Amino acid sequence: MDAYKRLYIVTGKGGVGKTLNALSLTSYLQSQNKKAKLVFFSNSKLDPKAVEYSEVKLLADQANIDYLGLELIESCRQYIALKLKSQTIASWVIKTPFFKSLVNMIPGFNYLIYMGQILDDLSSDPDLIYVLDSPSSGHALTMFEATKNFNKIFSSGVLYNDTQKMLTYLRMPHFLKIIILTLPTSLAINEAMELKENLNNSENFDIDVVCNNTLMSFQSEQLPAPIRHKIENEAKALEQHKETIQQCIPFSLGSNTQELIKDLSPSMTQLV
Repeated sequence: MDAYKRLYIVTGKGGVGKTLNALSLTSYLQSQNKKAKLVFFSNSKLDPKAVEYSEVKLLADQANIDYLGLELIESCRQYIALKLKSQTIASWVIKTPFFKSLVNMIPGFNYLIYMGQILDDLSSDPDLIYVLDSPSSGHALTMFEATKNFNKIFSSGVLYNDTQKMLTYLRMPHFLKIIILTLPTSLAINEAMELKENLNNSENFDIDVVCNNTLMSFQSEQLPAPIRHKIENEAKALEQHKETIQQCIPFSLGSNTQELIKDLSPSMTQLV
């Protein structure tokens, strides 16, 4: 059996290095001759002006990494067209004020649409692997909770059937892995552990907490005192949480995307 998952979700607080590690993981999988793509959400509202993550496209292009930027308008159009079997009607529906309000105001509905497209893509292509550069912790939690909540709210019908299908995929062994990135401080690690606990309250997912940007490999008496002090604090934090941290990813001195990904590549073998 192939040891690789079909869907990797890289999440964590803002600024912990989600995008770079998602890029590095995708690059590593491609180096193993896997049909892997970085995937990210271009926006979270039905507004063509609300486009985010444009810098991710630039970084992926620089590193020659395949990617898919999901746009909410197009994802909604595809979903409705699939259900109503009409692109014309779907294009009309997503322009109505009611539908825009529904998607923009109901917590998690946008992520439900996105997750549905991701799982449909993976179902259609058994060789495809997605690495999701997930929104920050709270949004990632909402993404999973929304799928389960909508499944409970609608006991039958289209949304119930769709969410049931999503949950079946997410619960499949060897399908999903969640990587929660954190920084080497007690506060950041505790926050990551809280996210892991909240995710596991929903489902018993395969989750690793990974500490990013560690300076342990740079230990030297010749380093400036503030840096040595920082390394000592990191060591204490990691020792305190050694039972919960699955892996440490070293800080990279790379000056561009290619150099950073090359430095991080050895660490990616343990993430898969």
